[in-house]
Amino acid sequence: MNTKEDVLKIGELWNEPVQFKVTVIKDGNCRAGHKTGEPFEFTWNTPEGLCGESFVGMYPILHSLRVMGDMRELGSLHRNVRVYNCPSRVIQFQIEATYRCNLCGKGLPIEDNEIIEHTLENPETQLYVRVCSNCFEQHKDKTLVW
Repeated sequence: MNTKEDVLKIGELWNEPVQFKVTVIKDGNCRAGHKTGEPFEFTWNTPEGLCGESFVGMYPILHSLRVMGDMRELGSLHRNVRVYNCPSRVIQFQIEATYRCNLCGKGLPIEDNEIIEHTLENPETQLYVRVCSNCFEQHKDKTLVW
């Protein structure tokens, strides 16, 4: 039987594992008024002010990055960066994902295009989280519950 100290309730600590920064890198005649350099930063929710058509079009890239997809397979130089053209081909966005520890929110480093992470898991409930080395050491002997 687990004591209170042996259990890690990740629902109380949860941080979104991916943060996105979408930056306009080429502008033009845009109905949404996007201009070069305009940034949008977000995790889960749609960012305010970003053209809806562009967001819908870039969603497959965002989802792929959210599940640790490697953008190098699509021609990018970096696993976590992709350039996207809006549906009308006028505006160009750079999408960059930053991977974060699910528990403390600290960014997970990328070295040689590989994400440096550790995993805490509970195979019985098929529950796992990506964590930084500090959180791994602190919680590696605990049972994960939501």
